[in-house]
Amino acid sequence: MPRIIAGTHKGMNLFAPSGKTSRPTPDRAKEALFSMIGDDIEGMRVLDVFAGSGQIAFEALSRGAKHATLIERDRDAISAINKNIAKTHWGDRVTLMGGDCRRYLAMLKRRGELFDFIYVDPPWGASEVFALQISHDIPHLLSDDGLLVVESERKKPVLELEDVGLRLVKSCQYGICVLSFYQFLAVSDVS
Repeated sequence: MPRIIAGTHKGMNLFAPSGKTSRPTPDRAKEALFSMIGDDIEGMRVLDVFAGSGQIAFEALSRGAKHATLIERDRDAISAINKNIAKTHWGDRVTLMGGDCRRYLAMLKRRGELFDFIYVDPPWGASEVFALQISHDIPHLLSDDGLLVVESERKKPVLELEDVGLRLVKSCQYGICVLSFYQFLAVSDVS
């Protein structure tokens, strides 16, 4: 069962989707992720794509993020997220978009929305497909000094996103998952 590990709601267990449609990010990986972000999470706008239970977004909110937008299409996961919104009383700080991520990413792009922290945890068998979606929409949603983190399976290669202006800053392995951190290339890095 996923839980919030720090902040205002530390120790709160979160509802999770039933069945095997979702796999929670291990606590060790989540702790390392938020240790790397540190106090910068304060006031951030967060986008959690393929949100599952929403544990990354709820962790960010507990640690001081301003607002979180979650995109998820699985009905059981959407139900779990709605229960977690009610449990945390963060209805005013969470936007849940239930449906196909491509549609919602395109909509957010059209609206000109920007996020400081984007977390993407695609189904592990579909990371290559999602790479195409990243190249179309994610760079337009990331603020200039924002951070994109992609969770993937250890056996899969880390995504190369320099052709869309994002450079791999760091990649860390935690058990069977890998967290890859991306930021925009500095102007001086662009040839």
